[in-house]
Amino acid sequence: MLNIYRIDHIGQVVPDLEKQVALMEGLFGFRRARTWENAAQGCRGALLDVPGSWGQRWEVLAPLGSDSPYQAFLDSNGAGLHHVAAQVTDLAATKKHLKQLKVAFQDRENWVDAAFAPPDGPAGMTLRLFAPPVLATCGDDGKPRKAAEPAPAAGPDLGIVTIEQVGQAYPDRDALAAWCEKAVGMREVYRTREGEHPDMATMVLTIPGTQMRWELIAPIGAESFVQRFIDKRGAGVAHVTFEVRDYDAAMAAAEHHGVPTINLHEGETDGAKWRDWFIHPKHTGGFLTQLFWEERPGVWSRSDKIPAPK
Repeated sequence: MLNIYRIDHIGQVVPDLEKQVALMEGLFGFRRARTWENAAQGCRGALLDVPGSWGQRWEVLAPLGSDSPYQAFLDSNGAGLHHVAAQVTDLAATKKHLKQLKVAFQDRENWVDAAFAPPDGPAGMTLRLFAPPVLATCGDDGKPRKAAEPAPAAGPDLGIVTIEQVGQAYPDRDALAAWCEKAVGMREVYRTREGEHPDMATMVLTIPGTQMRWELIAPIGAESFVQRFIDKRGAGVAHVTFEVRDYDAAMAAAEHHGVPTINLHEGETDGAKWRDWFIHPKHTGGFLTQLFWEERPGVWSRSDKIPAPK
């Protein structure tokens, strides 16, 4: 299987780099670490740190010119999430294993872009894999440069402390889960019961060597919003989930920035409160954002939901 050392970053593509970076710094509270312009890769980019997280980062890419592959992405999909990048221990061994899995991938010299889904199913999710050194990857040219100066705080931010999980849409959650275990060693820790939701079924997997989790979201019925997503964008990333430090502060920050929130859910587990809610893609640069807060660690996503070993 692919030997993933860690999830490095989530990458999105937008038409306007500065505007999106300002949003990620202002509303999300991320801090710019590096910026670059790479004519050979046809992109401008910025890498941002997620403060307080376990080395998690966010990448924003914008095309350089009409012939850029990133412009082609925008023309086909619009602004949105482009890839999840993972560091592997051996890139040559990774390429060999991808061939064994019969996974389509593009060799980018310093990294590979692999279709993260069974080869006989719908594509749409790109896993960007690279090995040390970590520079000269993912559009960055690797040249030494002074670290970018963080922008002055433009008011309160959401108070994000971690990227909790990535949600991937796919027609069959069990088929994708079996493939994820075979490909990278992910293991199931939770699934919604049959009929729990009228239009979708979900499953959560662990990712070896990381603190992030992977959520599989399958449609129920042809009119499911998940099916509409798959029809439009393939088996791609449907949403990203972030944990926030304080619910009231996060809501106040969204109001300060003029960003509406939707679909609030509230609950209590063993006497501890939790809440989760969403921000629509049109306010985030093309990706659905899920936020959650929990009064005590573990009550929003309970560890006792892990199924007993078979």
